Amino acid sequence: MRTESDDTLLMQAVAELARLKEPADLTTGILPRLYASALEEWAARLGVEADDLDRLVSEAPVPASQ
Repeated sequence: MRTESDDTLLMQAVAELARLKEPADLTTGILPRLYASALEEWAARLGVEADDLDRLVSEAPVPASQ
């Protein structure tokens, strides 16, 4: 059963990963590895498959630059 806390963590994960994904997709080197590492870390913390979480991130709107 998902709780509000789970939903908050999921939204936090998607927001963080979305900020990393676009630059990681456009370059080689450290950024793609940073994204992959963050993706695995969040997936483990949320108890979901990394591929499923990556799909959610891909479908999320790109956050505005801060």
